[in-house]
Amino acid sequence: MSVYIDRTFLLRVSPKLQRFSQKKDDLYNFRCPLCGDSQKNKTKCRGYVYRKKNDYFYMCHNCGVSTTFYNFLSQVDSTLVKEYQLERYKNGETGNNNYTKPNFEEVKTEKPVFRKKLPLESIDSLPEEHFAKTYVQGRKIPEQLWSQLYYAPDFKKFVTEMGIEKDGLIEDDQRLIIPFYNENKELVAFQGRALGESKIRYITVKVQEDAPKLFGMDRINKDEMVYVVEGPIDSMFLENAVAMADSHLEFVIKLLDKSKVTLIFDNEPRNKSIVNQIEKAISKNYKVVIYPNYVENYKEINDMVVLGGFDVKELVANNIYYGPTGYLDDFRYYDGILSVDQVLQLYYYRNYFLPLHGHEYHSFVTN
Repeated sequence: MSVYIDRTFLLRVSPKLQRFSQKKDDLYNFRCPLCGDSQKNKTKCRGYVYRKKNDYFYMCHNCGVSTTFYNFLSQVDSTLVKEYQLERYKNGETGNNNYTKPNFEEVKTEKPVFRKKLPLESIDSLPEEHFAKTYVQGRKIPEQLWSQLYYAPDFKKFVTEMGIEKDGLIEDDQRLIIPFYNENKELVAFQGRALGESKIRYITVKVQEDAPKLFGMDRINKDEMVYVVEGPIDSMFLENAVAMADSHLEFVIKLLDKSKVTLIFDNEPRNKSIVNQIEKAISKNYKVVIYPNYVENYKEINDMVVLGGFDVKELVANNIYYGPTGYLDDFRYYDGILSVDQVLQLYYYRNYFLPLHGHEYHSFVTN
């Protein structure tokens, strides 16, 4: 009966809720009336009323409010909430054993700390023969991180249960879930990595709309060197590392001390986009990793570990460069000496050719 009452009063107050719509049974979406929702995009609706057991609750993915339907209604319509409260108490007095007295506390307007654990099974809790655990073992992801990774048997259902609307998802899509937390241990996003055949290997979903999609901020020490890589799984093989995961580099750098950042792009010396990013980073005096020729067959750090058997910590530490724009012989090797082979490798990145023979220096930046 309490669900019926909640639904009835939600529909009664719905004319006051901008862009109100029903997404599915017991899931409603509209612009948040408490914070005004997105000021940049008036079509965005990040307020949700959803059912949990025998009651409705409200959550906003913009301001972070998470509260009971009663508390929400009290903020939206002070007159209607009195009727609602009376109906709920009347329902309780009838002897309905399923009735639970609602919590009539004040609405929390401060941003809550999002739950640390996801409503899924963690990889370390799965049976040894489970294919998701086998996948993680095959990728050689350090075992101490398995408790922080999760298995979603139906990614679309999981996203919906998190109260998030995401287009283009399919049913029964099994994925490895990698949660993204900020420095305050708040869940800001999560990434689903396909465990089977899929046209889309990675799907990253934001929980906090304005937060960057940056993995590992809860694990790093900003006072030490921070390695910035492209993919979350690659970051798991380095100490004090974060992953950009589609975030814009300039936005990521704002969160970190430039002098304590080393950028590690995928090992694709013939990829013009990556070459341009490396050039731009060096021109701004960032430290970057430029891999030696003997790892040219491995695109990602994880490949270097699984397929190449390399000690990637040592590999990265021995191939960090930084310096001003200008000529290759002006570049300083970070904590070491710039060898001829390394100079030629830098030339290889800039010009997309095979390394030249002989000891020649060439302009790194086109004049």
